[in-house]
Amino acid sequence: MTKKYLHTSASLAALVAAFWVGSLLGRGGPDIMGMPVAKGMTAMGGETFAACTASIDVTTDGFFLLDFETGDLTGGVLNQNSAKFTVAYRYNVLKDLGFKPGGAPKFVMVAGRMSFGGTAGNRMAQSVLYVTDASTGVSVAYGIPWSSQQSTGGRSGIAELTLLDVARPRGGVAP
Repeated sequence: MTKKYLHTSASLAALVAAFWVGSLLGRGGPDIMGMPVAKGMTAMGGETFAACTASIDVTTDGFFLLDFETGDLTGGVLNQNSAKFTVAYRYNVLKDLGFKPGGAPKFVMVAGRMSFGGTAGNRMAQSVLYVTDASTGVSVAYGIPWSSQQSTGGRSGIAELTLLDVARPRGGVAP
């Protein structure tokens, strides 16, 4: 074998091994020995959109997209049986962030893990969406309404995200 072929084969094997390990870590359920495995969430932003994934329950993730031009935060969860988006979310964040018309909004969006207690634990996903106005630092936390029956049921319509709290690092009053 040539040196180039061996180098390419080793690189491919390393890539496959990294993908395999990453897929095991991203599953979120217990590993072979019954120990909990970390579940990864992702976030990415561009000039006009931010996107992230969020853990909905032990076996399910949701996908969320924030449109900077409209302030619409939309999302969806794939049905485990049909592999179609059967749960959808929509919420406009501009009012909560105190955004004034006429500006060019820039946002940052990430998801974080959350274990809600009490009755909220029975009706909220295991994540919170955090949206920040990049020019003011005002940040808003949104809960994701969820019940375990939604993961396998039929189309459930569009749900509204739940405003949890607003943080204003530079002070000010609520919008």
